[in-house]
Amino acid sequence: MNPIAWAKYRAFWRIGVRTAVNERGELLGRMVFFAALLGVFSALWRTIAEAGMPIATNPRQMVWYLATTEWILMSAPQLHTEMQEEVRRGDVVYRLARPVSYLGAVFSQALGMLAVRAAALALTAFVSAYAMTRSTPPLAVLACAVPLGLAAMVLVVALYVTIGLSSFWLAEVAPIYWVSQKLLFVLGGLMLPLRLYPSWLRRLAMCTPFPSMLQGPAAFMLGGTPALGDVLRLAARICVWLLFGVLALRLLFSRGVRALVVGGG
Repeated sequence: MNPIAWAKYRAFWRIGVRTAVNERGELLGRMVFFAALLGVFSALWRTIAEAGMPIATNPRQMVWYLATTEWILMSAPQLHTEMQEEVRRGDVVYRLARPVSYLGAVFSQALGMLAVRAAALALTAFVSAYAMTRSTPPLAVLACAVPLGLAAMVLVVALYVTIGLSSFWLAEVAPIYWVSQKLLFVLGGLMLPLRLYPSWLRRLAMCTPFPSMLQGPAAFMLGGTPALGDVLRLAARICVWLLFGVLALRLLFSRGVRALVVGGG
């Protein structure tokens, strides 16, 4: 990619940064909701442990696990709604005419928003989880979970862009988004790690990209020093699913543009 093209995408990245910074109310709401959610589940797991009920892992580790999964999920900007409205209004036609890739522009702007949200919510996650557990994971765990969590966020963004592209064929993409959230909740291990699931459900989940989005980076919070092999395997899975996602997005986008033209714009 030549320097001029890079400059164009950097401009969209800066637009995303400014958008996230200007949406202070939404960001503050996410931070407050994040802290409240961790507080509720921290109290729940502590009560379960004090009651003597069997729990498969340490309640403090579970708080850090949930802090990581929610950090990943809540940081990713939900682009599908905006993309749907662009198709409805016909604004997408003008964006397609620009001398820049539509998908590249969308992704660049999303990554700009992601940079601001991820930083703010990471601080919220760390402060809230520490306040509720009076403990922190080992530095080696954080050194693995944070970069892999950021990579997983890009994978979540790709999922949302895929949902947004479905608006070329569907008048309303919200049902697809709701289904994806349920799949992230169950197969992604949003609230509970997959090791607590039945074996058949674990095998099913590992055939999908959802564990790589959430459970993969967060699982490091449940143990000691991460093994290099585990880190490399997760990084490889994220890269493979990202490559698959990019190819799927390009295919869907090309078909969507043809459908838009055939439909009369």
